[in-house]
Amino acid sequence: MSLKVTLFGGTGQGKTTYTLALLYMMASGIDGFRIEAKDADTTTKYLNPWRDFVMAKRWPAPTMGRREDEFRLLFQNEFVTDFRWVDYQGGAINVPSDESEEAAQLHADIQESNAFIIVADAYIIATRPQIEAELLTSSAYIFNLLNNYKFRGPGAESGVTITLVLTKADILPPEYKADNYRALYEKARTVFRGVTQFIAELRAPTSRIPPWMYPAAILPVSIVGDGNASVIDPGQGYDLATISLDRSPMPENIHYPFLYAIGNELDRIALTLEEQEQDLAARLNKLNRNVLNKILRGRTIRELHQERQAVAARLQELEPKIRAVTSVANQKMISLVP
Repeated sequence: MSLKVTLFGGTGQGKTTYTLALLYMMASGIDGFRIEAKDADTTTKYLNPWRDFVMAKRWPAPTMGRREDEFRLLFQNEFVTDFRWVDYQGGAINVPSDESEEAAQLHADIQESNAFIIVADAYIIATRPQIEAELLTSSAYIFNLLNNYKFRGPGAESGVTITLVLTKADILPPEYKADNYRALYEKARTVFRGVTQFIAELRAPTSRIPPWMYPAAILPVSIVGDGNASVIDPGQGYDLATISLDRSPMPENIHYPFLYAIGNELDRIALTLEEQEQDLAARLNKLNRNVLNKILRGRTIRELHQERQAVAARLQELEPKIRAVTSVANQKMISLVP
């Protein structure tokens, strides 16, 4: 089983530095988890700009175009899952798919993805008027894409895991750090109200989609660590804040959103397969042996049942690892809907 995790957000929101920090922290391992690239050169390509960022105090260049790499997640050196990591230039969100090949590919990736990590600038959310924060974080564009391809269309029955990462938490005004970022969470939920309201609707008794189909959580993170950067110019209009990296970075909370996305997606898939297997078993019990011998897409129904059982057995084998991932992630992650 290979998961597809798509990272996206508006221009300048911190996607590139988040990716570099995550892969740096997890290349050697953290909390028992480690990421390995399928190709050793892939890791080198990510570690080199991180080294320049740390040593030269230069912010890394933004992602240009689309990048997709293959990795493995391990827990205590035991394999958990393969996953593909897809990263996009921020501007791809704001371009119609018929005007750009990159935008068209983004639409296709959203349809195929198992989990999304949405990256948004916490400083923008905290310090800009709400409507400016919505436009600069591309929250309306993000909701439009998710709504069309995952929330309301054919993909609604399959569900998806959503993680909202709030970068640059280290430079927030004190009132937005107070009480465990309470004010920041409130404003972020409003800025991303399309996604927030959809998740909230799933909790209504009338919802036909079970809430576990769409696990969603939020967390502020810092690539540089508290006190290691300062705001030179807060920015205005399209110009984002100018930030100085004053001391060597020490990432905080970087791995939790990623582990939440992976762990909850594996868990969601396990629950889905369990429902399917139970439904299939119930229907098989009602059929006679003659029917069981009929061919279904080249396989007997019994063979199909055995295949489903094999998948369920594999997921059962992974159960301790799934719990390990989610238990670590859930130490910090906050539900998108209180």
